Amino acid sequence: MRKVLALSLGALFVANAAIAQEPAEVPLFFAVGIPAGNLPTADGDNADWAWVDRSFEVTIDDMNALTGGADDADDLFIDLIIGWSNANNRIHAMIHVHDDFLIVDKNPACTFRDDNCEVHFDPDNGGGGPYSAPNDQDLQPAYQMCLSFSDQFSRVQMYNGALGNFEQDALNFWWTHTDFVDAGHVNMGQEYYYEFSAELMDPISISGGPDASTVWTLAAEQTIGMSISVDDADEGLNANGNDPLAEDCCENGFFWQAQFSMAEQFMNSGGMPDIFMTPIDGATAVEATSWGQVKSLINEEL
Repeated sequence: MRKVLALSLGALFVANAAIAQEPAEVPLFFAVGIPAGNLPTADGDNADWAWVDRSFEVTIDDMNALTGGADDADDLFIDLIIGWSNANNRIHAMIHVHDDFLIVDKNPACTFRDDNCEVHFDPDNGGGGPYSAPNDQDLQPAYQMCLSFSDQFSRVQMYNGALGNFEQDALNFWWTHTDFVDAGHVNMGQEYYYEFSAELMDPISISGGPDASTVWTLAAEQTIGMSISVDDADEGLNANGNDPLAEDCCENGFFWQAQFSMAEQFMNSGGMPDIFMTPIDGATAVEATSWGQVKSLINEEL
């Protein structure tokens, strides 16, 4: 999908710099509009997504290796689809990973050091990351969750720089551990499926719960800040070039070899891609939607 955008929307970043997040030139992707009759269940079964045109698919070839890399598609392959719905005001996503080794529960309190899926949100696209706002500020503009196959701990974890100051637990945070977030996963041999749906908040209150937070309303032709990254832990030398069991940082070993992301940088302080909400009753393929997006974002007739 990103290749399609590069061909048809090459000038868009300059025209849209005034309203996009910082840095101005971030990757741009499409979220498919999901009709009410096609709402997927967040259980890890990708059959619910069979109706989606493949032009919405993001693969490892469209992503960036922020650290490490993959030998080939047998070592690691990723394909994912992001969707949105006004029927339930949620972002939905299905992430498929082919990985020759599934390594979890080596670092149960920090699942991103194992095989894991990270999702970053900046709904108003203000340019921040989960650690960019002051950590003594209760209302936060951006945040992150992690999806894991862990058998020991919660499979959805919340990350934000203010959690510690407000005595909040990443493994039991109110947003990720209530009906605002649904997540499921399926393990089929070397094929792993993460799926989630989430009602976004902006700002999100770290200590005050939903009553102190503001629900973000999704809409057609809206652009939010969001990214999905896949962390790959493997046998053999890790990303530091060391034996995983010889690292001092992790009691049970540091097996992390790579992170592939829709973003072009680590997003602690920003840099999330733009995700455009494709109209639900509009075109069903990215190629057919591109010019409508340009009109919406730069507000001129072509």
